Amino acid sequence: MKLDRIQIDPERMNGQPCIRDLRLTVRRVLELVALYPDRNELQ
Repeated sequence: MKLDRIQIDPERMNGQPCIRDLRLTVRRVLELVALYPDRNELQ
């Protein structure tokens, strides 16, 4: 399985996995999904 939307760059966001070309970490996305299980609340 190829995950081309997730990038790891040691010089960006302290090397944390990020969504491609954004300063949005995978960790933050997972935290938001856990905090707001109802997708409508994320908007």
